[in-house]
Amino acid sequence: MIKNKNNKTITLYQALCLVMLALLFSCNEKKGRRILLKPQAVIKEENGFVAQQIMPSEKTNIVDSFFTAISQKNDFNGTVLVTVKDQIIYKKAFGYSNFKTKDTLSENSIFQLASVSKQFTAVSIMMLQEQGFLSYSDEVSKFFPDFPYKGITIKLLLSHRSGLPNYMYFCDEFYKDKHVALTNIGMINLMIKNKPPEYFPPDKKFNYCNTNYCILAAIVEKVSKVSFARYVTDRIFKPIGMHYSFIGNQDSAKYAQYVASGHDESNKPIQWDYMDGILGDKGVFSCVNDLNKWDMALYSGKIIKESTLAEAMQPANEDMIGSRNYGYGWRIKYLADKTPLFYHGGWWKGYNTYFMRNPKDHSSIIILSNKVNWSFNSITSFIPLFYNQKPTKEIETI
Repeated sequence: MIKNKNNKTITLYQALCLVMLALLFSCNEKKGRRILLKPQAVIKEENGFVAQQIMPSEKTNIVDSFFTAISQKNDFNGTVLVTVKDQIIYKKAFGYSNFKTKDTLSENSIFQLASVSKQFTAVSIMMLQEQGFLSYSDEVSKFFPDFPYKGITIKLLLSHRSGLPNYMYFCDEFYKDKHVALTNIGMINLMIKNKPPEYFPPDKKFNYCNTNYCILAAIVEKVSKVSFARYVTDRIFKPIGMHYSFIGNQDSAKYAQYVASGHDESNKPIQWDYMDGILGDKGVFSCVNDLNKWDMALYSGKIIKESTLAEAMQPANEDMIGSRNYGYGWRIKYLADKTPLFYHGGWWKGYNTYFMRNPKDHSSIIILSNKVNWSFNSITSFIPLFYNQKPTKEIETI
């Protein structure tokens, strides 16, 4: 046994693994990058956030050693929360909320979740399915009769098997008023009017595509007769107590003091984009504390039935090879001992995010960052060590 610089005990094996992980980040670091800050840990509670006890453990030391090392190398700027057996064992913030003003991050800082938002879209669909308002076998044309692509079911949208084109590419060509936010319905109307070509026929193979979850959010609006933002707020955020979470521009002014700005590699804030108006594939803003509440709520059956969630976390792509798959709103990967982990990552406008849950031991890892970092895919490389497993050879998918 040895002690790290924070006087925390770790094994020699763990220390060597952490050194190797730090070297991995060093190799990924772009040449010529300057170290612009020293990390500042902020662990206080403020302005109504509920304090939660941190339960120390050997796993705490693994996480702290890893994130302290990479933050010092300027490879991480953000917040982290980790739980084991429903207990928070680690919660810390590193760096700046705004590089220009030098405002520091706290665990209460709010981030755009990017594609981590997809799980909220998927669960909204599941709730409507449980209530009998729709079926996974329903085609998009049932809700939007002029939709020109046939055979596209809700199930294919959820599992990324639709073959539809990615709106992030065809909208640049067809949408002219780029100073005005594009909406989900506006995006669907562009598809109806211009019919950009499909990538492949429905259900031929898996292809991760943001268009799928934009359409799902539009279906939620069509069926519920309220905006997607209002539906998620009223049916998910409020019942769980996620009081510092919102979607799109809804309530953004109310939480302006908490929202961390997204930054590029040069620490410059990234500006608004007309695609920010499209929701479902992205657009949820939240903090690590609220996401921990979300994780706990999924175990409780308060939001959706356990059986519904279990179905959503089954591999939905039989043709995917290797230890990774995709369910409904969650990616799936397996540890060396075949334990399944359910997770999603995201990137959008300077935000990198990662949310993982392990039902076997009720553990979770939540990582939110507000600075572009192209080595972010390696930021979860400590997970096998965290679970005392051998690392897999597959490259992480965010």
